[in-house]
Amino acid sequence: MRRPALHGDYPSYPELEQRWRDLASRLGGTESQAGQSAEGRPLWRFDLGARDASAPTILLTALIHGGELIGSIALFETMATLGRSSALLSSTRVVVMPIVNPDALAANMERLGRGRIACQRRNARGVDLNRNFPRIGKARSWNPLSGSRFRWSPYHLGPHPLSEPETQAVAAVASEVRPSLALGFHSFGNLLLYPWAHSRTRNPRLPAYHRLAQAFVGAATAITYRIRQAIDLYPTIGDLDDWLDSTFGTLALTVEVGSLDRRLWNPRRLFNPFCWMNPLAIGPTVSNAAPGVLGLMQLAVAGG
Repeated sequence: MRRPALHGDYPSYPELEQRWRDLASRLGGTESQAGQSAEGRPLWRFDLGARDASAPTILLTALIHGGELIGSIALFETMATLGRSSALLSSTRVVVMPIVNPDALAANMERLGRGRIACQRRNARGVDLNRNFPRIGKARSWNPLSGSRFRWSPYHLGPHPLSEPETQAVAAVASEVRPSLALGFHSFGNLLLYPWAHSRTRNPRLPAYHRLAQAFVGAATAITYRIRQAIDLYPTIGDLDDWLDSTFGTLALTVEVGSLDRRLWNPRRLFNPFCWMNPLAIGPTVSNAAPGVLGLMQLAVAGG
């Protein structure tokens, strides 16, 4: 009897890419390439909703870390749900980059298909993309998770900020659209994180962040999400949310989707990092996140 695949019902990289292209087409959106990955794969950008440049803009990203596939699936579910109710889309410009790190995703899914350990977090050049954005001020940290100059580290921050084609593409899109709200989808922990990640200083727009986070928590009722300042999880230097907040005044939050799956007790899954990041129970995980995200977005667009 053949053992079930380690990746369960998760799509392969080509399947996920095609799902996003099909969804954008169904929603009347436009697709374009924001750039290419280190290995030459397209970095897709989908523009949905209002065409008016003066409309409030929301930037949505996922898979900046190559093993966090559940984040892109949760974002997909959110957009599919949003498409069934056109009110928000008609008044809002939504820009989506759902696969920021396609090289790592492709490598992970190929390994899982062969029953191997999949743990590629960084891009193909070994850089943690969420440590590669311009740092704020002179922030430093001795925490090894915050970003490392050692090339072997899973948190290698790269030779200099925006050294990678993937972060360059995200930065170019953000500079063009100057989003009022940005959400980055990661895994895991059922957390909603707001800046700062580099400092314990109180964010000057903390009340606005708390209102948005409470709107998310109030709508995502099936699974409890906790609200935390990002540095309370661990410090991060070169974090996308911090850069967006500081540079464009964007209200930028990270949605950490999912929790540990009890099926991790299976030894094949217990020692495989992909299985820690991505629960087998896809449906309940993403269906709970979608209403939370939509509640948050509606409040943000309303000026909350």
